[in-house]
Amino acid sequence: MMVVVVDNVNEPVIKFETSRIAGFDFGLKTFLTISDGTQIESPQFLKQALNKIKQASRQHSKKVKGSNNREKARKNLVRKYEDVSNHRTDWFWKLAHDLTDKFDILCFETLSLKGMQRLWGRKISDLAFGEFLQILEWVAEKKGKAIVFIDRWYPSSKTCSSCGHVLENLDFQEREWRCPSCQSVNGRDENAARNICAVGASTALVRRC
Repeated sequence: MMVVVVDNVNEPVIKFETSRIAGFDFGLKTFLTISDGTQIESPQFLKQALNKIKQASRQHSKKVKGSNNREKARKNLVRKYEDVSNHRTDWFWKLAHDLTDKFDILCFETLSLKGMQRLWGRKISDLAFGEFLQILEWVAEKKGKAIVFIDRWYPSSKTCSSCGHVLENLDFQEREWRCPSCQSVNGRDENAARNICAVGASTALVRRC
């Protein structure tokens, strides 16, 4: 067991029961990659329900404006979106509890959600990283666990987690790369998660020592 005492007496003492620290890297193909190598796939609820939503939308558009049938169709379309949101949120809560049961300090890279939205649009809305982080932070606080965010400009993907060598360039499509310094082969997401863990852990210790 690790107990960390903060300087501010008004803040509660955080007790870490498992003494486990992990880094997490969000991705488009894999929702989360953990520094221990675990990958968590997103159910992508919007993608799964998209055909039903499109069908409901077409039915709504065909109804006469101002009619009872159009109102019923509108409510049906709204329910389709609500179902997606409810399923996603439920999954987020379960995942947040699972992760905070396993780890005491959870390290993430600060996200530029608006920038991601501009680049990948609906997919980012479906993944809803921001909503998940809000839920995770709430659950972590209730359980006395810590969430640490590192600078989003830290080159987590381009830094070799084995020796610290930093690549000048790494194409977004390149999912694996060999370090020119130590020759270790780095999977992009797991390597980033390991680096996020290392930086986040050092940050957490500095803040609480």
